[in-house]
Amino acid sequence: MSDAARPTPEGAILVAASHLKDFTVRVFRALGMPEDDAGLMGDHITWAHAHGHAWLGAPKIIQYGTRIRTGVSSPVDRTDVVSETGAFTLLDARDAFSQVAGVRAMELAIRKAGEIGAAVSVVRNTTSAGSLGYFALLAAERGMIGMANNNAPALMPPWGGTTKLIGNQAFAIASPAGRHDPVLLDMALSEMTLVRYHEYEERGEQLPEGVALDATGRPTTDPTEALAGMMVPMGGHRGYGLAVMWEVLTGVLSGSLRFLDEVTMPGVFDRPQAVSMFFLAINPEMSMPYEEFVDRVDSLVDRMHSSQPVPGGERVYVPGERSARVARERMRDGIPMPPSLVADLADFGAEIGVPWE
Repeated sequence: MSDAARPTPEGAILVAASHLKDFTVRVFRALGMPEDDAGLMGDHITWAHAHGHAWLGAPKIIQYGTRIRTGVSSPVDRTDVVSETGAFTLLDARDAFSQVAGVRAMELAIRKAGEIGAAVSVVRNTTSAGSLGYFALLAAERGMIGMANNNAPALMPPWGGTTKLIGNQAFAIASPAGRHDPVLLDMALSEMTLVRYHEYEERGEQLPEGVALDATGRPTTDPTEALAGMMVPMGGHRGYGLAVMWEVLTGVLSGSLRFLDEVTMPGVFDRPQAVSMFFLAINPEMSMPYEEFVDRVDSLVDRMHSSQPVPGGERVYVPGERSARVARERMRDGIPMPPSLVADLADFGAEIGVPWE
């Protein structure tokens, strides 16, 4: 076995981050994606897996590749500007991947924010965004406050209802810092993720109370019923309210012909997804000198760290701190993956003439 993939004592396989990115790029190049765009796919998928979002990392190579092979997503970014003002741009991705169209939309917002202080880009007709923290962090790495939202396939009912109607909308906000890593909040709005439902089902365990509904809208702790049913929004009506407003900023504001329960899952291969996205970049230099701003962010982080941890607790963290630490370790030492996933990736690559090794 090559240095790119070596067994760990726990039975997982450590895959070098550089190998995962290179394999991803080669796969999407073989599927007709231009070199630069394939590079964005490789960077995004590697970033997600390194930061601990495994379900949005390497497994998506197969899912996204299948979308191209079935013709429901375009390997070529054909994003058009629909309308534009100084601070606002509406783009139509025309079924291209959000990992490409989203980067270009956020970069456009960053450029405009550098000139006028703040800017928004909205994208329609794209795919699931993967890790939204990746997009928000693009802004933070350029000295901006960044925000990214997307709508999603319907997984939750409106609060007080029993119809699966609104998505588990994801969002991320990132701020640059000085001595510290950027502060990054990257989350969705359900009490528990679909991945966790599957994990409970695989272990044959019952779910905690209050995290899922069955298909009729009744509370359930059976993970199989939950997977056929609905997610519960975090914080009850509060999480539901955020999901509604994120839909306003994405599916509604984008002018997409499809939103709410008309958005499809990424594993549906007979039609485009019709996801919409919202990006915001804010230049803190409109408020104060940049060094003063990041000093103030550092002070905020230091004050959070100074809090006495709860009994038995390690210490207080700020959003994104632990995932950044994990990512550094994985970029250095390798990304752990189940052998079954590595085998699936190798098989998929072989189908399109891209060797894993």
